Amino acid sequence: MKNKITVGATAKVNLPELGVYNLSARVDSGAASCAISASYIEIYEDTDGPKLAVILFDPDNQFYTGDKLIFDDFILRNVRNSFGSKQERPMIETEIVVNKMTHTVLIGFSNRSKLTYDMLLGRNLLELGFIVDVTK
Repeated sequence: MKNKITVGATAKVNLPELGVYNLSARVDSGAASCAISASYIEIYEDTDGPKLAVILFDPDNQFYTGDKLIFDDFILRNVRNSFGSKQERPMIETEIVVNKMTHTVLIGFSNRSKLTYDMLLGRNLLELGFIVDVTK
């Protein structure tokens, strides 16, 4: 059995492929997948096929750059939001670093500007070697 890393109710994460470092994320074992806040999300058709464009975070967020990130490789997945409603969200596969452990996971984009944490760490990451201890 491989060693597992213990995380608390929150964790600091790096998303090097997205240029995001030292972001506080909420650990949520009730969420099936990870999600990050985006103030702009658009799927459009290009000559090379469908593209996903996102701008991470809200303009008043300290991590906001205004840079539009374009992805060729993405999927649309139905997820249940925090209110129990189903939503179709675009997701990408990207590298995430938590407590010096690096994994590749699917991360969805949604507007989390009204929520305390800009990122949610769901079971698709936690099952890869983490134990949740909310007392930490």
